[in-house]
Amino acid sequence: MPRVLVVTNDFPPTVGGIQSYVRDFLATLPPEEVVVFASTQDSPAAAAWDRQAPYRVIRWPHRIMLPTPGVAAEMRRLIRHEQIEVVWFAAAAPLAVLASAAKRAGATRVVASTHGHEVGWSMLPGARQVLRLIGSQCDAVTYISKYTLRRFRRAFGRHTNFVYLPSGVDAAAFRRPVPATLDPAELTVTCISRLVPRKGQDSLLAVWSQLQAKHPTARLVIVGEGPYESKLQKQAEGLNNVCFTGRVSDAERLRWLHASDIFAMPARTRGGGLDVEGLGIVYLEAQAAGIPVIAGDSGGAPETVTAESGIVVPGRDRQALENALDALLSDVQLRTRMGAAGRAHVLQHWTWEHKGADFAQVLGMT
Repeated sequence: MPRVLVVTNDFPPTVGGIQSYVRDFLATLPPEEVVVFASTQDSPAAAAWDRQAPYRVIRWPHRIMLPTPGVAAEMRRLIRHEQIEVVWFAAAAPLAVLASAAKRAGATRVVASTHGHEVGWSMLPGARQVLRLIGSQCDAVTYISKYTLRRFRRAFGRHTNFVYLPSGVDAAAFRRPVPATLDPAELTVTCISRLVPRKGQDSLLAVWSQLQAKHPTARLVIVGEGPYESKLQKQAEGLNNVCFTGRVSDAERLRWLHASDIFAMPARTRGGGLDVEGLGIVYLEAQAAGIPVIAGDSGGAPETVTAESGIVVPGRDRQALENALDALLSDVQLRTRMGAAGRAHVLQHWTWEHKGADFAQVLGMT
């Protein structure tokens, strides 16, 4: 089986969507065949994480790696010393411009993964040239949603070999235990996300007073932290049954999800298309837990939800959001039906068994 070198700025113990994507896909590979070359955000935390990692991790001693001669030299050394055949640039821009250098050092296959920020790159003349270079040098460029591909396909160039590779979901881990952990008389709407304007927590708060008039015992739980937190808390003043959890552990996050009757994240596109939801794995996690979903129509988010498992609303249409929440809060049979359909959807299309096989294929390991 070919040995794989992962070159990335986005790697645990730092937290984020790309970091989780990389960690979870690597978990599908034989660890003895994996070597990671990553930047160092926090030296003590990185050292602790690396000690327990099942594969070898080599750290570049700086917070960020750029495609500099020094980074290229260390990458080439690792390819030769570790007898690497496949190089995976876990976030294509900008490090994947080193694809040709990787091949000159002995790699036989180079793969680069896109996530969403490449949409912004594709709108800037200089950055478009970087994407085109990456597309011409890599054997495969993966994408996480049809939306992101549509936005940046032209920038990468017509000869780029694109492969669909969204994240997967651990359906067993997210399966909701029975009975629920909270009082079944309380209906709980939960939004789990970083607190930033794109995610739409402000829209949930804006419609909550109207919903409370119809559903006085319902509560809204906003899980997570972020730069928008103080503004959201101010907006929530005077509203009943609204809870902010702040930062939570993974275990606490899962407990809040399992305590939900409805998951709602009405994401919206901002910044003229620069600030967009690449996919929205949390929608899939909620469906894996058997919870009906309300998603915003930003970017690739609608691709995670079926008409049977959730409701997609225009991210800026608060009346549509209120109507969707009212419909689900009012109808236990609808919630139950959508929740069951969501879990079936994840089991059929989004498990790590499916995605791990796709990953091995794109790396040329099958």
